[in-house]
Amino acid sequence: MIGGMTRALLAVGALLAIAFLILGYVVFSTRTEDRIAADNVLAEKLTRAIQLAEQEEDGEVRLSQVAPFPWDRVLVMAPGTARSAVSAELGSEYKGDLPFGSRGQVFVFARGNEVARIADYRGRGTFTGFERPLDALPRADATLRVRNLVVSPAAG
Repeated sequence: MIGGMTRALLAVGALLAIAFLILGYVVFSTRTEDRIAADNVLAEKLTRAIQLAEQEEDGEVRLSQVAPFPWDRVLVMAPGTARSAVSAELGSEYKGDLPFGSRGQVFVFARGNEVARIADYRGRGTFTGFERPLDALPRADATLRVRNLVVSPAAG
């Protein structure tokens, strides 16, 4: 009787191991590509730069100084912009994710048709003068003007 019980337990254990292997394979083979999360450090630098520009005489934020990594254009998106609109402007599938509760403008820094980094504005300023739902600014023109907590493109 003990020998039969041992064999039964070994058979159940083997079946469980096979089931877990199959489950692991299914999960691995059906996973989707990872999302690109917002860069919290960049989001804080951007928000701080906009707040500080309010106190500066020229009131300008040069995004090339705030974001010194390689990028050639920035997409400035209104909250709630459809992924399909961003993908169309980007030229590839947009896979960005924002922190829970994010309600501000989103800055997608792009290099070619790929996302370099994403940052969300976390301040109290309002944005005006940008095309809706999103505006693309080339790196050379990516300067923001800040007056009374109203942010607009400087080249416009």
